[in-house]
Amino acid sequence: MKSKIATIIVLAFLLLLFPACATKEEGEKAIIGEKAPNFQYQDMNGNKGNLKGLKGKVVLLRFWADWCPYCKYEMPRIDIFYKRLRSKGFDVVATNVGQSRDVVEAFTAQLNITYPMIMDPEGKLARCYGVKGIPTNFLIDREGIIREILVGEIFIEDRVLIHLLRPYFPDEGI
Repeated sequence: MKSKIATIIVLAFLLLLFPACATKEEGEKAIIGEKAPNFQYQDMNGNKGNLKGLKGKVVLLRFWADWCPYCKYEMPRIDIFYKRLRSKGFDVVATNVGQSRDVVEAFTAQLNITYPMIMDPEGKLARCYGVKGIPTNFLIDREGIIREILVGEIFIEDRVLIHLLRPYFPDEGI
């Protein structure tokens, strides 16, 4: 009896781990130099899309939570670059992991964040991308290839964002 229960628990756990990467098209892990796993989303404003639909843009995919002290400082810094470069092909997809819509709305309103927010309440997308810590950022090029994976306090200074984005926006004076 105990072994049946243990088997059921293990199977249930495994089923919860992988639904965000269920198809071969979506990939299995996020790896530098490889295509970013595709996913579908609906942002907080109700706009639907998928990562493939952002092909042709440079995308910063950010996994975050409001309890993260770095996120409180870094997200407004990222927003400055988003506002400046979005018309040139820069997009940010900020993915809140494990929190409620109310928490996300309060946090983004307090900091006046303008880039799109999506919800990952069960952490499925975070697991698909292999996120181990918050914040984690994936820089994805115009062809959908992951070029950088940055974990932790990275954007405390603008020079890191400038260094990351300058090759993609050489004529923008950043």
